[in-house]
Amino acid sequence: MNWVERFPERLSFEIADFDRRGLAFVLNERALREERRVELQGLIEVEGEAAPVELIVRYPSGFPLFRPEVYAPKLRLPRHQNPIDFNLCLLDRSTRAWSPSETAAHLISEQVPRLIQLVRVGGDALREGEVPQGEPRSYYFPGLAGTVVLIPEELLQISASFRSGTGRLAFSQVEPGAILIRGLLQSASVRERRGRSRRVAEVQGPLAERFSGGRSIEIDWVRIDELPDERSEQSLLKVAEETAPGSTRPVWQQVTGGQVAVTGLLFNEEVHQGVFGDMWLFVVRVREGVGRSVREGIYRMRGERHGIDDLQARIPQLAPLRQRTVALIGLGALGAPLALELARSGVGELRILDGDLVEAGTTVRWPFGISAINAPKSDFLAQVLPREYPFTRVIPFTRHLGLVALGPEETDHDLLTRMLEGADLVIDASAEIAVQQFVGGIADSMQIPQLYLWATEGARGGVVARSFPGETGCWFCLQLGFDRATIPLPPFEETGTVQPRGCASRTFTGASYDLTPIHAQGMRVAASLLGLGRREGEDDVFICSLEGGLSPGAPLWQARPLAREEGCPCCGAEQAAA
Repeated sequence: MNWVERFPERLSFEIADFDRRGLAFVLNERALREERRVELQGLIEVEGEAAPVELIVRYPSGFPLFRPEVYAPKLRLPRHQNPIDFNLCLLDRSTRAWSPSETAAHLISEQVPRLIQLVRVGGDALREGEVPQGEPRSYYFPGLAGTVVLIPEELLQISASFRSGTGRLAFSQVEPGAILIRGLLQSASVRERRGRSRRVAEVQGPLAERFSGGRSIEIDWVRIDELPDERSEQSLLKVAEETAPGSTRPVWQQVTGGQVAVTGLLFNEEVHQGVFGDMWLFVVRVREGVGRSVREGIYRMRGERHGIDDLQARIPQLAPLRQRTVALIGLGALGAPLALELARSGVGELRILDGDLVEAGTTVRWPFGISAINAPKSDFLAQVLPREYPFTRVIPFTRHLGLVALGPEETDHDLLTRMLEGADLVIDASAEIAVQQFVGGIADSMQIPQLYLWATEGARGGVVARSFPGETGCWFCLQLGFDRATIPLPPFEETGTVQPRGCASRTFTGASYDLTPIHAQGMRVAASLLGLGRREGEDDVFICSLEGGLSPGAPLWQARPLAREEGCPCCGAEQAAA
């Protein structure tokens, strides 16, 4: 059912409001009868316009919760109008800008004249009167779903004096070249005299490494002055051909499933209010089959900017993490999601250690499922994380700490010392008390801040605690705080352990979503430490309490400082001396 069938009186109310405001708009009876679509059309007088403005109002099926669209097919505004479909930008894009109590007649009588007059005046008045955001024209040229060309920063800095040339699209071994392209714009060259070409842009660093080892194909590219008024692939090729004759006839390239011929269009568009930058679109012609059964097609791809600045635009507070190194021990139900968060947050280098394989049953609370089963946890994450987040370098260590060596090998102490060398933070998510103490002792000796996190049986609670050598108490002080009740213990479920079939050890019960608050708090504490260090008066120990079972109750947190405890064998003597 559409809105007219659900709220029949609302259509009468809408039409009556047009009449009340003196707007002579006519309902398209055929569209309503045959297509169940509500559309009204009419004219409006706008001061300063030479002729009345023709408008068409189209209502969404979810009206009045969603706003109607107002189209001005004969009006041409340089801003705040879709250049292809000609609907007007009368409100902010957020649905909060529209109230279900408002009407289309209100939009037309109040917002349309205001918008047209603002755009005509321009200058500071327009800038102050509009929502402070850019209008990227490429938004109106969406690409084929599932296809993408990543655009690194280097390929957005090509001099405007270069008008056309060739480029290379690179594919990785994970996403091999195919008819539906997923790749990286690797380089761009310009043609010079005597048939030579000169490379003017090339991607370097982690993103280039992410797409190394696979094949690449050649494309042609053209810098155009502006995008056409039609979004068809043929209109894009026409503009490219008019700009650089011959650019739309590149050599066909063999890929999986057939052949492709790619033309890239480079152009300038508004990226922020009043700020402009380069952008890419691609037209891909396709040939499938052989001989007389060859089928040809065409589709469009929109470039996706993928530089560090583009990624950090949404997380500006995490910019310092790009220069930080984190050592993470334990990649289970807390450590593995935390590793994912650290990579997603842009940590420069992540060193990870675990000695276990991923068991099938653990995938109910591990970040990955069937594809990870029986893989070493550290090796699996070291493959997946750089593939998805190439700006984070991941170094795996595979070791069961505390096992008796059966032959000559690097000691646990030496391995951890090597792993922690130069780290800005060591995180222990092993939930093993001996491992925590071992790691804490080495990290203290190396003056490295530490973060510990673990959950309790039944996932009824958990702890996130940080330690700063020389500033706070140590890991041993944390245990004394629990023993002396200066730090509260999280709740646990006495029957919250189980030994699944085929598992050599018992494990705790609990769902992944009950663990999420704990590793999320761990990430918050880690980010604060890596970005700001420890500030005076901040708490260091965070204790989470959760209701058991399927209770919807929210997590409850308590926070405490980590003080040096009298009698601590690690730092208590220093306190007494002080």
